[in-house]
Amino acid sequence: MLELQRPILIVSAISLLIVLDVIHLHSVLANELKDYCSMHRFENLPGGLRFTKEVVTTEYASVGSFKAIHCCLRGYRSIEWYKDNRPYPWPGGESHFILYPESANQTIYTQEVRTSDAGRYSCRARNDTTVLEGDITLSVLGEDTGYTGKPLPTYKPVSQLVPLGGVARLFCEAYLGRVDLPDARNSVTWSKVDSNLTLPNHGRISQHRVSREDDQIVGSYLEIEDITLIDYGEYECEVSNGVDEEIALPAHVYRQEIQVDLGLQNGSWRRALLLAVLVLLFLVSAVAFYARCWLMIVVLCRDKFAPLEENDGKECDALVCYHEKDSNLVVGIMIPTLESRYRYKCTQLELSALHQNWALEIGPHAGKVRRIIVVLSAASLGNNWSDLSVSTALKQLLASLPVRTLVVTLKELPNTTTVVKSSRRGHETGIAMDRLKIIQWEKGRGPNGGDYHFWYKLRLAMPAVRPIGTDTGCHSVAMIVQANGKSGQQKARSRESLEVLV
Repeated sequence: MLELQRPILIVSAISLLIVLDVIHLHSVLANELKDYCSMHRFENLPGGLRFTKEVVTTEYASVGSFKAIHCCLRGYRSIEWYKDNRPYPWPGGESHFILYPESANQTIYTQEVRTSDAGRYSCRARNDTTVLEGDITLSVLGEDTGYTGKPLPTYKPVSQLVPLGGVARLFCEAYLGRVDLPDARNSVTWSKVDSNLTLPNHGRISQHRVSREDDQIVGSYLEIEDITLIDYGEYECEVSNGVDEEIALPAHVYRQEIQVDLGLQNGSWRRALLLAVLVLLFLVSAVAFYARCWLMIVVLCRDKFAPLEENDGKECDALVCYHEKDSNLVVGIMIPTLESRYRYKCTQLELSALHQNWALEIGPHAGKVRRIIVVLSAASLGNNWSDLSVSTALKQLLASLPVRTLVVTLKELPNTTTVVKSSRRGHETGIAMDRLKIIQWEKGRGPNGGDYHFWYKLRLAMPAVRPIGTDTGCHSVAMIVQANGKSGQQKARSRESLEVLV
């Protein structure tokens, strides 16, 4: 009777051991799900939404085995899981994974893997300003007998740039499966290439072995603190399943040159660069606008705020003096533009061919005008446009004129007369430079045949004129019509003068 009960007791003991082993396994797996994201976290992370440890890129599992997929994060408001771009929850025919709520949705798991569970899983975390996403590909291997082949890398170490005195952290991990051999011992070890030294497990350089899912997946962290020159180089992570199957995963630690820390958070440099570009564009636009429009702005401000030259006993703003060969330009363009467009009251004086007598011809009219405009051309000087002729004309022209004189040259001045362009007194030439303004005529680019800058320079040398309002449009049209009539009369008088001269 005792002999019959002995097999029953042995079977019961084995069953109890199996049950206890299953309970222990479930307890270990439950603790792993709970503690995975709280261990081996990155240190000194900047603020905001961040992964707190490496995101495994590839996962492996055998049919019928337990499996968990993790995305360890910080600073998120929500985490959403997707499989092949389809959001959680998934129907049973597509995936049997479910959320593990005690991990704050950072983990999904299944007690028994099916072939339909294979695919690309994605965790998408959000806060108020940022979206962060991690992708993990799950491959389901073989039948429930387990995997016994070559180790399969789940995370390959990433090379790093580290400054002297900095900290390097390398991580490797591989799936080994389950090898049911009594002498099989899986291992994962870091070593430095071209060095016979064994890396220690503690101290300034240390490696820490980790495992999950009942040692079917093993990995190791290599941490190097206060890096020196001899620490730079290539490192290799060797993973073995204990039955002559192993892989080597390399990574480099490179030296990073010292850089100035601007204290910008990740992404802030983009905003700083954008701000710098906007400021540069604004400055370039301001310079371009000033180069093109500064004369216009000066003239507008002068006309708006400068005191008017009135009640001074003068009859008109300008006396325009010209040679009869320049009458088409003066009578046809210059005087009508000054009168109709810019509202100056002008009178004209046709000079004789003897420029030595111009001062005597202009003198009697100088007391009645605020400005004298003299059009100077090569034709007016007998086609002798030289340093001597121009200087002589300016000397005798301005010697006895008490009114500020504007000389409009139809040709560029000779080189030796560039002294006339300065605002000082030309003692060498005997010309009163403070009463003289020389402006060169440029044609073809502005209204009425003149360059924009020419008209603004001329107006700036003329008396101030208040801007007109929008309600004076009819008055402006009347002035234009009146100016056109004057222009016709002036042309007729010019032709009569020419006939008399002939």
